[in-house]
Amino acid sequence: MKKYFLIDLWSLCTFRSKNLALLSAIAFSGTIGFTACSSTEDSLAAEEKAPNSPGYDPATNEVTTQFVFNVSNGSSATTRQSGTATQASSSLSANDFRGIDNCYIMCFNQATDGKYLSSAATATKSYDMSRVVAEHSLSNANSRRVLEMSLPLNTNTMLFYGRAITDNNITDYKSTFGHLDNFNVTNNLNDVYFKLGKRLTADDKTKFQEVEKLLATMMSCIINTHRGEAAIAADDIPGEGIPAYGFAIPADFMPNMLWGAYNVVDAQKQPLSPVDGAPARPLEIKLFKVYKELTTIQTAELRNASGVALIYMATNLWSIVNSVRCATPTNQAEALAKYMANLIDIEMRKYFTATNVPANGGSVDGVAFKSADAIIDAIKADVYWPASGGTKPGEAAFTNISGYTSANFAEFPSQFALPQGATHVKFDNTNKVFYYVENYNTSAVGGTTFTVDDYYYPAELCYFGNSPIRVSDKEHVVSDYPVSVNLWDNEATSSWSTDWNLAHVQSSTRSVAMKNDINYGTALLKATLGYSATTLKDNNAAIQQRDYGVTTEVDKEINVTNGSFKLVSVIVGDQWPKVGWNFLPKTTDPGNANYRKGYIYDNQITGNGVIPGSTDETSAANYTLVFDNYQPDLAADAQPKVYVALELQNNTGIDFFGKDNLIANGSNFYLIGELDPTGKDGPALPAYHALPPYDVTTAEGTRTVPRVFIQDHMTTANFKIGVNSLKYAYLTVPDLRSSSVTLGLSVDLNWSTGLVFDNIIVGGTGN
Repeated sequence: MKKYFLIDLWSLCTFRSKNLALLSAIAFSGTIGFTACSSTEDSLAAEEKAPNSPGYDPATNEVTTQFVFNVSNGSSATTRQSGTATQASSSLSANDFRGIDNCYIMCFNQATDGKYLSSAATATKSYDMSRVVAEHSLSNANSRRVLEMSLPLNTNTMLFYGRAITDNNITDYKSTFGHLDNFNVTNNLNDVYFKLGKRLTADDKTKFQEVEKLLATMMSCIINTHRGEAAIAADDIPGEGIPAYGFAIPADFMPNMLWGAYNVVDAQKQPLSPVDGAPARPLEIKLFKVYKELTTIQTAELRNASGVALIYMATNLWSIVNSVRCATPTNQAEALAKYMANLIDIEMRKYFTATNVPANGGSVDGVAFKSADAIIDAIKADVYWPASGGTKPGEAAFTNISGYTSANFAEFPSQFALPQGATHVKFDNTNKVFYYVENYNTSAVGGTTFTVDDYYYPAELCYFGNSPIRVSDKEHVVSDYPVSVNLWDNEATSSWSTDWNLAHVQSSTRSVAMKNDINYGTALLKATLGYSATTLKDNNAAIQQRDYGVTTEVDKEINVTNGSFKLVSVIVGDQWPKVGWNFLPKTTDPGNANYRKGYIYDNQITGNGVIPGSTDETSAANYTLVFDNYQPDLAADAQPKVYVALELQNNTGIDFFGKDNLIANGSNFYLIGELDPTGKDGPALPAYHALPPYDVTTAEGTRTVPRVFIQDHMTTANFKIGVNSLKYAYLTVPDLRSSSVTLGLSVDLNWSTGLVFDNIIVGGTGN
């Protein structure tokens, strides 16, 4: 006679309309002798009522049994993140099912029957089932597996943990499926935790910082180009230089003049000549403007310093310098400017190559970084590196530059699995050096340190069950158990025969089933992006007034079409990296003084990120696995807002001004949306799902608290780009934990499977 332990995982592949129950209940069956409670007297009394199971071992108080589980489906979502990572497809085939590993089943004996486990406890026994089912082994037609196990007596509550199997053969599998650095399950639930996977390893962080130092040093050398004895000796060809430009200027005329000497203005912000203090001449104005644009970084401005951004910078800088270098000066001041441009051109050639540097003063084409070896050698020999300057204020000069010779500067920082805007640069006007903020800091907004250490992969697809049990004195076979989650949750006698009771195990018990479903421990963000207007305005007027005092400029208008902007990634703030036994955040971490919220960076975008150029359509829905963001130290009606950054690529064919700086064609930028649960009711209480935070004062032992992300629920955010959104475009990622980020949005919040954030105008308040 066979005994069965059944798990019905019918909705493994779906987020159901209300509670996204994906895994149906576990059932244990067999002729099992169980006690009614933990005392020896009660156990003996119970054993007199019915014979022990043949598999019962009185020495261990355990019964050898078998369990079987079922899997089914039911969703129309077929995106890359959901279809691949969450198995939310319209039909489940063997190829869809990823399998379950890291499976743990845990037994508890609570004082009262019919209750969820509401607080951390120690399991009476746990089962490390490892890989409970292989990938591609289940389908609609073949959804059952049978395994043997032993079950202890005196169990009335059970927990289930598991996670989907990851295919390590897939390129960038961590981004595709999500990644956890830790999946730690122990008998003591106080020690159970699950931790998001860091994007940057310790070894990669060292390389990351080395690249930043090299790039900062390179830029500092260029910006410190000057006319001086060392420069003349290194760069001048005898008989050329300023005298060759037609003006008899003595060799010692302003011999130590920095390029930065052109950055002088009058009260009306108009440039002055460094030679005589008169209004700057045309060639001087060009050197003034390019220097000012490079080095004037506003206090809260986020200046992108990725490889892509630096190539764009170098192309524009070199083109302007080349126009001055090749011009015909009309006076001594312009002759000096032409000479300075020649020095800058020589400096640029140390670090960059170009397919064409026109001798007629035209724009430079095909700019690229030289190899890391060549750049390192150039830095070592560069006379323009200020000996007193480090790579940030107060730091000693950067001398250990033998370093990272295999660096790919053009792909920085994306080769470290980070967004293009994950790093930014400042300029120290005292020491005349560029530096990356705290070497690896990604944002000065909000006044708190935020580093690349705080970028994480999306969460993995995790399974969690917390349930009281049904018991029956009748021995059931596999075919007796309901085969779908709907039937499992149906109390009708057609699903569950009348011999089942919500109670605890006694020696007369022959079959045991978890009352409630197994669900996802993770939550899901569904994001779409569209336009609320097809003619957008940039921030040109405000920028020109800020930088040059010009009040006659107007904003540039951009008419969007299909593909004008491309969605590159979704970056989710307000994520505590660790969750505990109940998949709720652990907001403290003993021994970690710097423990803080981080970002989930999801760069696996559905449908190539195309945004239709219409107010009637949106991008394909993108799905990101996240953790529940319930914060226990905050009131139920004061759960935190979540800021989401949408990384977009400018494919309009033109450059435009964002919040603080220029967004070049082909470069990436960031618009911010706010998800706010304040004043909204929570979702309906699931009938067959223990939804944390648990509440032992209620009959069900659970309650609903509205927050942006709820485990086993899908939160929908429909973002919209409005007329004025581009005015608030960031060039790099701001601190998404801070309310000081600039945004504007229109939100209509509703609960279905999770919060729906509708018509969120990203980055601006206009429609």
